[in-house]
Formats: sequence, C-alpha cells, structure tokens
Amino acid sequence: MLSWLFDQSLQTYFQTNGFSQVMPMNNNKSSDSTKEPHPVRLRSLEDENSLEFMFGASKFAEVLSILAEPEGEFSISLIDQLLAKLGILSDRPSSNKKLRVLLSSFLIQAHRLKDRKERKGSQMIIGIPSTEDYWRVKSKVGYKVANKFKKALIHKKWIKLEVQASINLFDGNSNVTGYLIEDSIPELFDGLNFQSTELLYAISTSKLKTKLVDEDVEKRVRLIWEKWQQYPLVHNDMKMSSAYRRFNDTELKRGGRFYGAWTSMKQIDRLNCTIDNKPVAEVDVSGMNLTLMCSITGHIPFKSRFKDSYDCGWDNRSEVKAIINETIGSGSPRHYQRGKMTKDIGISQKLFSHIRKNHIAPKFECLQSLKKGELDSLTLAYHESEIMMRVIERSKVPIFILHDCLICQKSEALDVGKAMQMEYIAYCKEQNWKPVAPAFSIDVKAKDTHYCSGYRL
Repeated sequence: MLSWLFDQSLQTYFQTNGFSQVMPMNNNKSSDSTKEPHPVRLRSLEDENSLEFMFGASKFAEVLSILAEPEGEFSISLIDQLLAKLGILSDRPSSNKKLRVLLSSFLIQAHRLKDRKERKGSQMIIGIPSTEDYWRVKSKVGYKVANKFKKALIHKKWIKLEVQASINLFDGNSNVTGYLIEDSIPELFDGLNFQSTELLYAISTSKLKTKLVDEDVEKRVRLIWEKWQQYPLVHNDMKMSSAYRRFNDTELKRGGRFYGAWTSMKQIDRLNCTIDNKPVAEVDVSGMNLTLMCSITGHIPFKSRFKDSYDCGWDNRSEVKAIINETIGSGSPRHYQRGKMTKDIGISQKLFSHIRKNHIAPKFECLQSLKKGELDSLTLAYHESEIMMRVIERSKVPIFILHDCLICQKSEALDVGKAMQMEYIAYCKEQNWKPVAPAFSIDVKAKDTHYCSGYRL
C-alpha cells in the first residue's frame, strides 16, 4: 500500500501561502537543484512547418495572431475611433467586428513588445503573415480583412518594413514579414478592456488549408470554453477564455495542444493573472513526454518516489532535458548529432555524445521505441492534451491548459496536481500502458518553485 509522506517545512510553506492542502513530497534531494536555468521546448521536424513553431520559436517575439476583442461599449467605441483614424472603419458590422479583433490583438502584442523593449532593449518588431492559409484556418477574420488591416497600418505609418519575409508556414510562398512598430502606438493600449473573441475557431490542423470540421472534437473544446468563460483568466484589462486546439494530421490523433493568449505570455506575466479575483499558480508536469514514453513502452526507470523524471546521474538538468527532448523531437533513437536545441544551450558534440551514451541511454530504454510518425513528439502531444483536458472536464474548479502545465487558483494548486496524477494513471490504464504518477512542480508569483513527488504504483 502506498504511504503518503509529508515534508514539514513545505507543509508550513503551503499553509502560510494560501494552499488548501499539502501534497506528498519527496524529502530527499533539494528542489533548488532540479530547476534548470534554460527552458527547453520540445519540437519535431514537423514543427518547422507549423504555425505554432513560427509563433513561438521564430526570430519574432510576437507574430500577429487572433487574441481578443474589445470588451464593453466604451472600449468598442475607442477601438472604432482608431479604426476610423486608420481609414478602415466600415459600414458593414461583420467587417468591423473582424477589424476590432485585429486591432485589439495588434495593440495587445504591441504593448508586450514595449515591455520587452524596456526589459531587454529590443526593437518592437512584429511579424505579420502574408499567407491566406494562416488567416483562413484559425478564425473567421479571413485573409482579405487581415490584408486590408496590414495595409492601413503601413499607410498610416503605424508600422514600417524592417525584416524581409523568410519564414515558411505551409509552403515556399507562405512567409512572415517583420514590421517595426512606431514608438507611440503601444500607448493606445492604455485604458482599453479586452476579452477573448468568438471569431476564433475551436480546432484546426496544419494538414488542411481550410477550416477543420469535426463536430465531436469541436464540441468538446467549446464545452471547455464555457467553463473558462464562467471564470476567465484575467491579466490587467484582458479576460482570456478561449484557446484553439491545433492538430498536425487529418485523423486528429497527432498534436492537439491548445494555443491562446496566455500560451504566448511570459511566465512572469501569467503568474500576475487572476481567476475569480484570486492569484494563480502553475502546476507543471516534470518531463511529461519522457514520462509518457516510459508508460507507453513499459520501461519505468524511476524510483518508488521521484521528483525529477530527467534524473540520470548527470548534474546539469538542462543538458539532459535538451538532449532527451531533442531526441524525442527527432522521432528516432539514433539521434547522434547535436541539433538546434542542444547547440542553443552550448552543448558541444563531445559532451552531447558523452551524456547520451553514459547517462541517458542506459537509464531511458524507452527512447529506443521512438518511431517517426508513430511514436514521436506529436503522438505524445496528443496524449498529453487528452490527459490535461480530462483534468479540466472533471474538475469543479477553474483550470486552464498550458501544454504540459495547468493554471489554476493558487489555493487549489496541490489538489489540481493530485488530480492530474490520477487522470494520468487512469488514462494509462485505459490505454493498457504501465501507469505511474508523474512528478510535478508548483510556481506562484514571487515564490520559489516547489517540487512534488511522482511515484510508481
């Protein structure tokens, strides 16, 4: 029988900082040693042609996306005044609604770029896609209105060309161009209220250049939206309650992660959000994709209780995580050469080979089962999103999905982490995999990260 162990110091921490219940913790290794300084994003070669890779990992910190619309008559009036200044306010209500969404999203992203400029001194350059497919598959806004909006921004000198198009989205002619935002534009954000827009499609796939239609899958996403609309995730003057589910095949069994306004925010900003006027926490699964690989293959290398799924005897967690995630992203166990991910954090080829051969390969036999198109990062992303959706669907408290992380009220974080573990175990049993309870961490504003143990059954 499993016995729950409690770390008394952490129990005191959680009780004094608003958590409702203390979860079982591992009191062996110090938690500070497991948090890597460089976050590593799992991606596959297919990501190079996906909107999400372009959006989150390109040279542009922001790419114009469908994020929000003005909330309330006052904000709608101010947005309409700005559209009139741009010379594009229409006598057609449907066109104006689309233009309001574009301008609202543009101002939100311009404001983010202003903050980034103040922090890092970077230019306020926003990427704007020129492909029809980008605008057609994700929302009702459409290419014609989006192109009209871009031309108006250029004509009124709100933006000017800075970076020539160079990023492919779907084909060789589908590119994103970088535009420098005029210095005064982000100030137009002040005093406006925003909310998620109903023009966003609930589901899409990178394999189609038209709107994805699947009533059952769409209904499931919209039911989650209804939960989010009751208790939206709020940041400053923006209420967020929708994110589209993005697949990478037509059978809807690959990919399937959610993308919305909060998924592209910096963590520091997300942790400043509230749900029902209460502070939030992020419950982040430790190595979800690696844990899934272990469960699927039946090769479980973890101890009876474990805090870090990447623990393999090498001190630098960032390096281990980068190599493993790059290997999973390649979809092949024979990943012998460094890729962009490992190069970016400064791993030499010699070090790459040493860590892979002497630490990763002996412990994580599950990686030998990788197979491109069958068991790879996109396969795992589907299972990850299914598990996270089930946590939300069965929960009575508001929870938002952030890939392998869940955003909830701080007071519910420990319970949400436990619920995630239970859903993971149930999902594994349903799939006839070997179940474990994943380790997870909890982040709250202005507090150290705390780590909660996973365990073997």
